[in-house]
Amino acid sequence: MTYLASALLSFTIAIPLVVALVRIHKVRTSYFPFMVLLLLAFTTEVASEISLRLTRENTAISNIYTLLEFGVILWQFHAWGFLRRRKALLIMLAAVSFIAWVIENIAYGRLETNFCSATVFLNSLIVVFLCINEINALIASFSGHLFRNAQFLICLGLMIISIYSLITEGTMLIDPKNAVVEWRIFNIFSFTNAFVNLIYAIAVYFIPVRDDYYFSRRFKA
Repeated sequence: MTYLASALLSFTIAIPLVVALVRIHKVRTSYFPFMVLLLLAFTTEVASEISLRLTRENTAISNIYTLLEFGVILWQFHAWGFLRRRKALLIMLAAVSFIAWVIENIAYGRLETNFCSATVFLNSLIVVFLCINEINALIASFSGHLFRNAQFLICLGLMIISIYSLITEGTMLIDPKNAVVEWRIFNIFSFTNAFVNLIYAIAVYFIPVRDDYYFSRRFKA
């Protein structure tokens, strides 16, 4: 795959972000963390592209994104209610991930030299379990079409990318010097990431309108 094709696939994150910006004034606030996640991902792609052109490196940007991304994902599950009811679990998950990130990037001095594969693996494992729990709760309580449920679609997208990360980062941890495997993983990730971004775009479209939106519009009229 060419560099241009990979970059274009990465910037498909702009699709759900644009949809989110169009709908942001009327959607429920419980989905705001996800919109922040989309903005964070897009900003990271832009910063990474600039860094690659100027320095041919984007490792530090990617590692910082890993830290921030997981924090926003925890915020989203808190906004949906699960982690709000389990504050001790929220604090524990945030602390474990943060400590792992600090050890891998700061203590070992790898922030600018190596991607934090161990932290990504740990974060992905946690996200998969959180998504499975959320999807199980939705299946038990939601009577409509799940593929028109924004919460289900967001969890589905997070699960797909997290399971892929578990496989790829696990492979890189076991055999970090296999350049052929690394290149194949990178190519597959570009398509997987683009597919997940399309799922996110559909999810944003189906985010429920807040309860007072139509009332406020009628009042203003």
